[in-house]
Amino acid sequence: MAWRIMTSYVDYLYQMHTLMRDPLYRGVGVPHGNSEPILLIPGFLAGDWSLFILGEWLNRLGYRVYYSGIDCNISCPQKTSTLLRWRLEYVAAETQQPVTIIGHSLGGVLARFLAASVSQQVRQVITLGSPIDGSMRIHPLVPLTFKILQHVQGFSQRPLPLPPCAKDVQCSCDFVKGAFASLLPEVRFTTIYSKQDEIVEWQACIDTAKVNYEVQGQHLGLIVNPAVYRLLGQLLVSQAPAGQDSFRKDSQIPVRDYLPSPPSAIA
Repeated sequence: MAWRIMTSYVDYLYQMHTLMRDPLYRGVGVPHGNSEPILLIPGFLAGDWSLFILGEWLNRLGYRVYYSGIDCNISCPQKTSTLLRWRLEYVAAETQQPVTIIGHSLGGVLARFLAASVSQQVRQVITLGSPIDGSMRIHPLVPLTFKILQHVQGFSQRPLPLPPCAKDVQCSCDFVKGAFASLLPEVRFTTIYSKQDEIVEWQACIDTAKVNYEVQGQHLGLIVNPAVYRLLGQLLVSQAPAGQDSFRKDSQIPVRDYLPSPPSAIA
């Protein structure tokens, strides 16, 4: 599985290249928004910079994009979730509207925590390749790297104690309890996942009580994946993509409509 991590960056470049060539990226054939607020949350080891392409695309479609304020998502999620609650409250107060939250990887878990804890300020949550079932079925390098970073940060913050997740990423803090708790039926929650994900086992991305969509591609490339963008365009304006009466659980995007051309077709 480790070798697939090395190919993640290749897939990212391929997905981005395909996206830039797609009329979708220019807003062609995609529903537009009406200044609805969207909060973007990056994944582990990433920051707001990782979501600039997505954010600028959403802005061009007419949405009002807000970033999380995270430079590098390496802090204890308990601390990060508190800061994100403040950020969400600010966005909701400034726009006087409930907020759509889109999170990639760990960012999606943080988004789910917000949906569970302050659902009245959340319009909907969409996660991209996020392990939201609480099983921690992720590549072992991820929790190892996280624990190392917590100890490194701890040396610079003494005499403050290390957070419990520095010893066990499956701790019992308020963040973990909230992020993996059942969501209220009225909370709109959609997961987008890929069975080719090399970081998160795709089964961990499924919420059986909510809506789940499958696309093709690897973990990092989900943030520039044309199939993901086409889905987002529909999810943000209605409860169901055009031509459907309701979402289908565990549905896969038709290949002919949404998946990029094979690499051999790239000029």
